Amino acid sequence: MNALLLFAQATPAVADPNAIGVSITSLIGSLGAAGAAVAVTYYFLGFLRDQALKQDRILGEFREYHADSQKKFQDQLDRLADRQEQFQRSMQDQVTRMSETQNALLRDSILAMKAVEKTLDQATSTVHSMEKSVGTLQVSVNGIDLMIRRLIEVGFEVKKSVLSSPAKEIAP
Repeated sequence: MNALLLFAQATPAVADPNAIGVSITSLIGSLGAAGAAVAVTYYFLGFLRDQALKQDRILGEFREYHADSQKKFQDQLDRLADRQEQFQRSMQDQVTRMSETQNALLRDSILAMKAVEKTLDQATSTVHSMEKSVGTLQVSVNGIDLMIRRLIEVGFEVKKSVLSSPAKEIAP
């Protein structure tokens, strides 16, 4: 057991390549097969520790990189969600404005149609009144025409009678 303790104390000096002391081969040769197994195991454990440290460092770098990329991805996702929300709001606002405009146009169109309908009713009433007036004027023109014909006939008869009757001398 003392040999192992001596080996454990001497190994850090030997493990350091800059250290001055006994070489590892002479140490292994002096310790025998059991000592050689311990020394190889010790160096292998050191190698595994170095590899574990490297692996931890690489894993830490990966975690940092992954955390950064995850954060960037989340930021992009948040920005996209915000843009989609803004787009939805703007589309809803635009649909609302279009609906309000259509309602206003429809309301104005209804008022214009009612005004046209009222004007059409008044125009129809005016046309009926004008038809009645034209009818009345035709009756009046027919009556005037009849009167003129009568006057002409009476005037012609008077002329005939004046022409056919002997002229009477009017004495002064």
